[in-house]
Amino acid sequence: MWGGTWSTAETQTLVGLGANQLGLSIVRTGISPVSSEWSTQVNALRTAKSSGSNVKILASPWTAPAAWKTNNSRVNGGKLRTDYYDDYANHLNSFVQYMQGQGVTIDVTSVQNEPDWHPDYDSMDWSGTELRNFLRDHGARVQNTKLMVAEAVNLNYSYTDPTLNDVTARNNIGYIGGHLYGTEASGRLRSYPLADQHNKPVWMTEWNLHEADGSGSNIWGNPSNQTVWNETLDDIMRTVHRSMESNWTAYVWWYGKRYYSFIGDGEAAFGTTAGAPLKRGYAFSQYAKYVRPGYQRVALTKSTKASPLEVTAYSGGGKTTLVILNRSTSAVNNAVIQVPQNITRAEHYLTSQNANAASQPVSVNGGQVSVNVGARSISTVVLTP
Repeated sequence: MWGGTWSTAETQTLVGLGANQLGLSIVRTGISPVSSEWSTQVNALRTAKSSGSNVKILASPWTAPAAWKTNNSRVNGGKLRTDYYDDYANHLNSFVQYMQGQGVTIDVTSVQNEPDWHPDYDSMDWSGTELRNFLRDHGARVQNTKLMVAEAVNLNYSYTDPTLNDVTARNNIGYIGGHLYGTEASGRLRSYPLADQHNKPVWMTEWNLHEADGSGSNIWGNPSNQTVWNETLDDIMRTVHRSMESNWTAYVWWYGKRYYSFIGDGEAAFGTTAGAPLKRGYAFSQYAKYVRPGYQRVALTKSTKASPLEVTAYSGGGKTTLVILNRSTSAVNNAVIQVPQNITRAEHYLTSQNANAASQPVSVNGGQVSVNVGARSISTVVLTP
């Protein structure tokens, strides 16, 4: 949630669980260095909490106030001066308590967005050692939330290992965060053993890809555009699947409302309607709407007949849920799902180039469920004993 705020209707579309709603369960917002700006997103965050189901709020700061930094500027990186570490901790705590007073619980608070990146917009540099020292000596000042470190650009372990290896700093955090930019190429789109060892969930908290748009093309408003769908399925949904296989517990996309995102922004050059769900949003809903907070990923065995399919399975809410990617150009018909108990109800929803979270036929016979998995699609199958 950045820039202009979401309207009530837009927020409900993003987090709601009804028809043509996307079921997001995490909303990420910024922490301005100027406290008078904190009120901007209050109404949308409050609506997200009330309109969704167990929606969590992640708050991320881009920079401390300029006067507390070595470059005396909000932009172009610069480090937080050590004599302002306590003020920065109080600043983060003040944001959390302000939001709580407005009826918005900040579930997770990041210490810094992209400490390894110093662009010409709000930013601040840290090393992994500096983050550890801050968390060790001042992390306990930030109350009524769980702290996250470090949201590095490509989940660079050098920004998180020092904290995980220090018992006091480690005890002051709840989550490890990282961004997906370059993570796969660096070999870190996989489980993080040190975080697993210390029971710190890993959240992927930002990625953004829209190379399909060309030169001001309005393809994004066309729900059946093949270029958009190919990028969505092969690049983005594939990395969601890989993230889940890596035992990461969250995947947060950059921008909920944008022409290349989940709901349109109405920008004329790109052809979307403001607030209307987009193809990418429907694809994400195949995870978000049916794999809910608290669900656990469970093991599965896949036969050779199902080799084209990429599948993860989850248990929660008394149900078993499978998310299935078929990135091949051939349908897999009469795919059989075998579970260890009789099924009383089975639901199958599919998004493809020509379908948006559309209900599909399903056959149930005791503990066997048969579905047709369309070519170039993402499906969700929900099984209720």
